[in-house]
Amino acid sequence: MFIKNLIIILILMFGLSAVAWQSSLYPSNWQNNVNANFYTDKFIQDFSYAGYHRGETAIPFINQNVIDVTKSPYNADNKGVNDATNAIQKAIDDVSLSGGVVYLPEGIYKLNPSDRNYCLRITKSNIVIRGQDTGKTRLLCTATYMRSKSIILIEPLNSSWWHSVPSTGIVTVTKNLTGPTNIIPLSDVSNFKKNDWVILRNSITDAWITEHNEPNWLGYGSTLIGILYCRQILDINTSNKTVTIDVPIRYSLLTRDNVIMYRAPAMLEEVGIENLSIGNVENTKASGWGEEDYNTNGTAAYDCHNAYCIEINNSRNCWIRNVSSFKPDNNKSGCHFLSCGIFLYQCRAVTLENCRFGYVQYGGGGGNGYIYRISSNECLLKNCIAEYSRHGYVFALMSASGNVITGCWDIKTKFQTGITGNESNSGGASDHHMHFSHSNLIDSCFTKDSYFAAAYRPYGSTPQHLITAAHSVYWNINGSGTLYSYCVWSQQARYGYVIGTSGSVYSVRTNETSAGSASRTDPVDHTEGIGSGSSLTPQSLYNDQLLKRISTKTINVSDNIFQDKFLDIQLNSKGIYIKNNSNQKIDYQITNLTGQVIVKKIFLPNEIFFLKNRLKSSVFIITEKNNIKEKSYKLIFRE
Repeated sequence: MFIKNLIIILILMFGLSAVAWQSSLYPSNWQNNVNANFYTDKFIQDFSYAGYHRGETAIPFINQNVIDVTKSPYNADNKGVNDATNAIQKAIDDVSLSGGVVYLPEGIYKLNPSDRNYCLRITKSNIVIRGQDTGKTRLLCTATYMRSKSIILIEPLNSSWWHSVPSTGIVTVTKNLTGPTNIIPLSDVSNFKKNDWVILRNSITDAWITEHNEPNWLGYGSTLIGILYCRQILDINTSNKTVTIDVPIRYSLLTRDNVIMYRAPAMLEEVGIENLSIGNVENTKASGWGEEDYNTNGTAAYDCHNAYCIEINNSRNCWIRNVSSFKPDNNKSGCHFLSCGIFLYQCRAVTLENCRFGYVQYGGGGGNGYIYRISSNECLLKNCIAEYSRHGYVFALMSASGNVITGCWDIKTKFQTGITGNESNSGGASDHHMHFSHSNLIDSCFTKDSYFAAAYRPYGSTPQHLITAAHSVYWNINGSGTLYSYCVWSQQARYGYVIGTSGSVYSVRTNETSAGSASRTDPVDHTEGIGSGSSLTPQSLYNDQLLKRISTKTINVSDNIFQDKFLDIQLNSKGIYIKNNSNQKIDYQITNLTGQVIVKKIFLPNEIFFLKNRLKSSVFIITEKNNIKEKSYKLIFRE
């Protein structure tokens, strides 16, 4: 009886959630299902391509051609007395000639945009702006009129946007693509070559709008622009007239909607911002901070509207790491900057890592008070923090797909400025904000007095935001605080997914009927493990998928014999012959593609193992562990 009572007590104390569990959509043997249908099927996509060079290459630390801006001929003032804008810009321009690092030692550097829409601008590839450390190197913008301006602007000169269709080189897609494929059939492949960067896109036709049950968008298809995928060509099959792109598509592309491919415009590469902090002196106007005052010239809100700390346009394989906002000493309101933090627009594979931004002065309507705004493909936000804002993390427009937010916090700590009153508290979620930003992953993240959302939004100017998402995944979200009773609100077109929640606020909202939205976002989104996220396996979907993809090397084996430094494998009609071809113990596991373990054992030095009866499958995953590292191979033997 004592044991029985003890078990009951333990269950009550720790709950049944302590038992490890896996999502029904992500079993141990999961593979990206290229045959799935975006319109009809529930499935988890492969999100492991997000970030700098698809996560396959670490962000570098550049130490060639390092220019110290405080030294001659630049002599930038780092005491916070004289303006340093021109000196730092001159260093950036000089480094642009051959690439390198603009180094800002510890200190305060005053910046001012003057009559430009930026304080500092990078227009060439292979440039890094590096400080000594966050909190030590401080960039202080002294302007209070920053409407549609950025403290740091990164964009190529004389380039067009992804959605600007060129006059030549346009090729049509010849078949409907309804699943996450990376094989694209074209009317002509002669226009492309291997390693080309291309734009794959559709048009938002009335048929597309009707099919997605959104009549309020009829007539606004050109304004919505369309789905935009920036991809690199890995292979070309001239016989079949297909190209293989590096990342699968994220939603259906139907020939009915004028699906085309063309070369991507010029983009910047290998640009980084690291190890520094950014702030803006506060606007001291006493009035004009209302929700819609950003439209009225002369108001404080008008001055602050659409002001960004860092804006990156039309760039790929770039990074921002170890960068934060800071409160300038004389900001009585307590704010760090005027309106918005970081904006990624039509970028591909940009990583934001260990960034911390927050405490905005104006968080009214019109896109103000956003910390991280993403309108890009396959970008990665890792271990970042958004503090006090209208919206911490925002996906916007159909160009926002394949992005991953992992290990991040959205904190809505109470913050009332002495100037703005309480307008900035009108915000809410980190969200899929507008116009069908789709197939993004929010992974292993935390909320405090906030929540993550992909909900129907009958707000905004024409065309309204309306259906905001499809096939996005909320994985292992931990909620806390007292302002909201839920940590996720998922109301996506087609399917959306909430898998694993935990914390003191773990509830989820799904089927809502406000503004007639439920019928437009049916069916109700998929949920699993609500309240049991702490025992979800794996804890991070992104990390697990990345490990699956990049740690397994595919090898086509000739003559059914494979050899490496440690392992010999021979496949024949009698069975599988395996030998540890080394002088050390090695832990091997061999599975087939269904996840069935064929062999799992520690092989002694030079040990031979023979498995009788050749299996029907001739594709095996070999995982090899020694005392130094682990590696995997996918071996494809010839039939």
